[in-house]
Amino acid sequence: MKNLTYILFAFALASMFSSCDKEGEKVFIAKTPTSPLYQAPEDPGGLEFTKDQADESIKFAWTASDFGFQASITYQIQIAKINSFEERATILTTQELSGNVKVSDINGVLLGWDLPIGESSTVFSRVLAAVNSNVEPVISDVKEFTVTPYETLVDYPMIYLPGAYQEWSPGAEIGRLYSYEFNTVYEGIIRIVETENNNGEFKVTPAPNWNNAWGGSLTQSGSNYSGTLDPSGGNYVVEPGVYALTVDTEALTIELKKTNDWGIIGNAIPPYDWSVDIDMIYNGQRQMWEVTGDFEAGDFKFRANDGWDLNYGDSGADGSLDQGGDNIVLAAGGNYTIRFDELNLTYQIIEN
Repeated sequence: MKNLTYILFAFALASMFSSCDKEGEKVFIAKTPTSPLYQAPEDPGGLEFTKDQADESIKFAWTASDFGFQASITYQIQIAKINSFEERATILTTQELSGNVKVSDINGVLLGWDLPIGESSTVFSRVLAAVNSNVEPVISDVKEFTVTPYETLVDYPMIYLPGAYQEWSPGAEIGRLYSYEFNTVYEGIIRIVETENNNGEFKVTPAPNWNNAWGGSLTQSGSNYSGTLDPSGGNYVVEPGVYALTVDTEALTIELKKTNDWGIIGNAIPPYDWSVDIDMIYNGQRQMWEVTGDFEAGDFKFRANDGWDLNYGDSGADGSLDQGGDNIVLAAGGNYTIRFDELNLTYQIIEN
């Protein structure tokens, strides 16, 4: 019994010391943790960059935060379109007090926000310091920067649609289909025009040459066509027109759906009297319709199929398009590339 008493006493004594140790290890968080002080990039450098600097880096730096206890602090550089940071992107995460971000990575975020290419926009940036999910993070002051996104093109995998409409040239700029998901499905919009030497014939090639080619017969349904890819098939034949194509090189299928034929018309466009449309070409890599030419100061609109049933202008002069909207103003004559994004109903006017 005496031994049991000693054991219980020793256990109680150990528990008391253990409690004291735990009390001494309590973590006390500062009532007002110190936020990081955002130091760089400062003007005049800021976030101004050009396409030639795509592979270069911009250095960000800040001072340390203090949460009132020793902790491993993770810092994030965040950028946002508006000062509330409701839509934001984290471009850098580190436990250091500085870090580098590639220009191309920042530009990619800006393009994802659909900021206008080649035009100045304002973005906001801040530093967030965090310990863990149980401790509220602290945030630096917000800095405002001017940015000018540059255009980048994605190198999508391609297959080709050589035919009489483009002089049977596999690999030519006209007649390319793109795999936007980097898989076996290729898409694009092709204008198969009616000419003296074009009876709507074409084939499909997996490379910009004639080493391999698919052909075969198509089944027509209204204005649309469908069929299979046959390596020993003859030329496909369709009625001249503009088609949205989908080709699956694994399933060996092809579909063509009649779609709108877009052009521009106006007194800024030859012959400068609103009488004739200029056809636009579908650029599959950009997924936009476009045309390049010499234009005069004046007005123009986008319209489908050489008629007014479907036409777009810009009633707000803000780069977005409105069905039947106001004429788009070209302030000065010159050589321009005009682009029309049918999916997002936006347009670009680029002086060459």
